[in-house]
Amino acid sequence: MIRAILSHFTSLVMAFVFAVVVWGVATMEENPSREAFYFEALPIELINQPSNLIVYQKTTERVQVKVRAPQASWDQLQPTSFRVVADLNALSAGTHQVPLKIQAIDPRVAVTEVRPPTLGVQLEHFKTRTLDVHSDVLDAAPLGYTFRAPTSNPAQAQVSGPGALVDQVAELAADVYLRGAKSPFDREVPVQARNGQGLIVSGLTISPTIVIVKVQMEQRVGYKDVSLKTVLKGAPAAGYWVSNIVVNPSTATIVGNPDAMAKIPGFIETVPIDVTGATADVNKRATLSLPEGVSVLNNEGVTVQVSVTPLLGGQTVRRKISLQGLKRGQTATVSPESVEVILSGPVPALQSLAPDDVQVIVDVTNLGAGAFQLKPRVPSVPGALRVQNIVPDTIQVSIVDLSTPTPQPSPVSTAVPNPTPTLIPTK
Repeated sequence: MIRAILSHFTSLVMAFVFAVVVWGVATMEENPSREAFYFEALPIELINQPSNLIVYQKTTERVQVKVRAPQASWDQLQPTSFRVVADLNALSAGTHQVPLKIQAIDPRVAVTEVRPPTLGVQLEHFKTRTLDVHSDVLDAAPLGYTFRAPTSNPAQAQVSGPGALVDQVAELAADVYLRGAKSPFDREVPVQARNGQGLIVSGLTISPTIVIVKVQMEQRVGYKDVSLKTVLKGAPAAGYWVSNIVVNPSTATIVGNPDAMAKIPGFIETVPIDVTGATADVNKRATLSLPEGVSVLNNEGVTVQVSVTPLLGGQTVRRKISLQGLKRGQTATVSPESVEVILSGPVPALQSLAPDDVQVIVDVTNLGAGAFQLKPRVPSVPGALRVQNIVPDTIQVSIVDLSTPTPQPSPVSTAVPNPTPTLIPTK
């Protein structure tokens, strides 16, 4: 009896094992396993970093992992499917090799290899130093000017980070360029940490990152900045005016005897420039009227452009209306027969205007018989003239088609009817 039970139980176990094997083979055929390196490098996450230490250097930022997983899982893998961590717990200052731990979200995914298997890190004590901010001027002052040593606000800044880097800092610098400035200025300038060789030390935190640098500019004795004033001679032609004067450069630095310089009111005039009868812009190289003992620095010449522009005016002219597009066999009447055209533009062009220069037309193309309210227009005007308005701006055009006979009224009969005879009684 017991032997029969054991025999039956053994058969059940063997059947179950066989079923599991068959199921496994079928599953492997439908979803075969695959092992290979995941195509994308994975970022490393640092955890449990001691609060008094800072990472100074790392041997790598990412790692490659070899993965074994069913094909269905492979198809769904993303960088977020993994977590690569380096545990810095209980580490001291110095260089360490930290094992990397890989966690896969999908339990069917197994990581079989990591390259590299460890992360090299150098930990340093966090350090902070307070240093003066030093400012230098990196270019030259304009001729005739000098400057005082720049000052910064605030005058100090803090630099913090790994102790090995902080110890390399020799100065905090906020240097400026004058860029041709001739008056005092304040400018925001970023602060840089530099070592003893003047090279920038990166990887540090500077607070504040920007300071206000003030530079005091001063003019040297015997030098003076003056504006340049153009003197004109004569007048443009009738109907024209001087609309603008451009002097390049507009200012100059002069140098000379202090007594002569003191008599100069702040500007220097040019030798008169003749614009007599000008009808176009006048461009000339100007000469400055300088007192004896005074000269111009960097005297590369002064150019003057005098803009001569026609005077603008207005004029109203009366013109008859011409019809455009009237068909053969049609006749038309226009009411009113003429309109006022208001023009504006240069006076010389208005004065030389001829009667044929302004024509007013009304387009009646494709119109049949009838009365129409139409807009007149001026096709063109000469030169720079403009049509401001046409008065009236709407006219009536009555079109008659001569090919259509005019209906005649019925003739009125002039015949006299015969009188009705009257019976006269006899006696």
